[in-house]
Amino acid sequence: MKSIDATVHFVPTRTGMVAIPAELREDVAQFHYAPARRAGDFVHLSGVVAVNSAPEPMDAEGFRRELRRVFTLIGRLLQACDARLDDVVELQMFHVFGSDRLALDKDGQLAAIAAVRDEYFAAPYPAAIELAVAELNPEGGLVEIKATAFAPLSSRP
Repeated sequence: MKSIDATVHFVPTRTGMVAIPAELREDVAQFHYAPARRAGDFVHLSGVVAVNSAPEPMDAEGFRRELRRVFTLIGRLLQACDARLDDVVELQMFHVFGSDRLALDKDGQLAAIAAVRDEYFAAPYPAAIELAVAELNPEGGLVEIKATAFAPLSSRP
């Protein structure tokens, strides 16, 4: 691995490169995946999980803070791959509805995500899909958010 920046390692590939931020290195070593992978003009991000590692339920404000951490990391991953949030063409969100780790019902969870998502994405919004799942890794996972961006290298300054 070649380190261009102290917090992100870049691995060249035949079609582009992989970006691995410092906070995900151990996770990548354990689970063998690419957090962000540029393939030509597309950037594919693996899911980033909003987690409550405490056994007591997270309140709405704590959930919004955790979602901001997720979207901020998504932005960092995109930036590492010469892309931006406004290049995102699709978001996929995988929800654990009814988790005992979150003090919000399904409608409250969806409303919190929509509100925080609007802090990061303006109209026209990315295409989006929201699916219910039984559980996520790691334990206490509440929602996993995956993004795909179209960011042609030829159009960058």
